[in-house]
Amino acid sequence: MRSETGLPMRPDATGGSTGVINDTAFRMQRLGAGRVADDSDDNDRVALYVRLSRIFRDRIRSGEWAPGDKLPPVPELCRDFAVAPITVRQALRMLADKGLLVAIRGKGTFVTEGQQAAVDDPELRRAINDRLDLTPGQGIRVLKREMDVALPSDLAAVDGRPKRAYVKITKIHLYNETPFALMDVYVDAVAYRLFPPDSEHNAKMLRMLTNHGREKMGRSRQIMTISHADQAVARALDYSMGGVMVKMISTILSEDGEVLIANNALYRGDMFVMEHVDQNVGVPSIPDPSRSPTRGGH
Repeated sequence: MRSETGLPMRPDATGGSTGVINDTAFRMQRLGAGRVADDSDDNDRVALYVRLSRIFRDRIRSGEWAPGDKLPPVPELCRDFAVAPITVRQALRMLADKGLLVAIRGKGTFVTEGQQAAVDDPELRRAINDRLDLTPGQGIRVLKREMDVALPSDLAAVDGRPKRAYVKITKIHLYNETPFALMDVYVDAVAYRLFPPDSEHNAKMLRMLTNHGREKMGRSRQIMTISHADQAVARALDYSMGGVMVKMISTILSEDGEVLIANNALYRGDMFVMEHVDQNVGVPSIPDPSRSPTRGGH
């Protein structure tokens, strides 16, 4: 038997929560409903129910729909997002198949117990923000290793001077067996040959460079932008095509200004938390490049 959402029902064993989230701020116009598809907008080529499922999943991941919360009924969701009942049911089905939702006979559809918002998971935060070490539950799946390659132009343009050759490691980072990041890491080939064999399978490359590299590290730079998952990325990370991604490019230079390690990473938006702690609470002064320094100035 199925509920009015179209999801398989289970007997009411626990009663669950009856707190209803009723937020009509998001409309399907935000997703592109009713717009004519354009070749320049990949989002228009993604099925409407898939885009709706992303919003629902974001609400679960963010904690807006907390574990045990009852979802609004299908007619209410239809009104909120200006879509047909079948679209809502398909979106809910996608999340039920992933174990995020469950329908209880006579009660409604609920967020599965045990879900945790990314921001509330300290180990996931550490997995992303600790650049040196793996956190409990974090794993690495190496997809490819290429020896003696050049630093690509987009990374070479970030900062510093490229080394003669690099080792490129394409890998996926997982948290509790769920893939959350796809990245290409470029390590100075001379330094890489000092690492323990196959260390990329069980350690972060920056840790290996810190422990075994011979050159002192200097300036570090990180650049973050928003991207969207294409078909290949979505498949690799078990994510929705067109889903929000955080793109992070980072470089670390030697004291001589050469790039020792560079990373081009894509993080799933629903599992990304950036945490930065600064002991100096003062606002740093950012130089204005349009103004030349005055004599005797600092």
